[in-house]
Amino acid sequence: MNTPVISTVELHCEIADEVSFAPFGMLVRRPEKVAANLASGAVESWRLPFTSGSDPQIMFNRYHDKGREFSVMEKHLHVSQCFFPLGGVPYIMVVGKGSDGRQSVAPSDVRAFYIEGDCGVLLWQDVWHSLARFPVGAAYIDLAFITDHDTQHEIERHLAGGPLPQQTEFVDFAHTHQTRFLVQDPQGRQG
Repeated sequence: MNTPVISTVELHCEIADEVSFAPFGMLVRRPEKVAANLASGAVESWRLPFTSGSDPQIMFNRYHDKGREFSVMEKHLHVSQCFFPLGGVPYIMVVGKGSDGRQSVAPSDVRAFYIEGDCGVLLWQDVWHSLARFPVGAAYIDLAFITDHDTQHEIERHLAGGPLPQQTEFVDFAHTHQTRFLVQDPQGRQG
């Protein structure tokens, strides 16, 4: 039996901005030009369009620098997800969205974004993303993470040997397209 040859696709990082990242989610940073939804006394508040199929769950994640090669991505069917960096470390977020209305994602749909360490991201529902966030210039990045209870519970149950999640889909490009991805250094920044 022949073992398929797995090719490596190099992903060149784009610098994330509101326009380039809009198909996948929104960048979350201190609002400069948007009026607050609520201003009362010493506080101003801005709402984010977070959606959830069950109770929100707030977590703390630490992503270690283990290289920038991967083949697996996931998408969540009933929840948007928020990632907020703690400590100012810049990072790379890899995302994808099927083109031409497709729900599946092809290697050509995958993009890598460099995001400054003072900027979070809110991913839309049904946006494919790598399982890792890749720290730039540091051994790890700490992120506050908001998801929903049911989605997270299914994933944890699956990782413990349980059934496949129903609210999350996975794709392993090594199996579906004989492809792995290698995220390139974002414009000369050291990773």
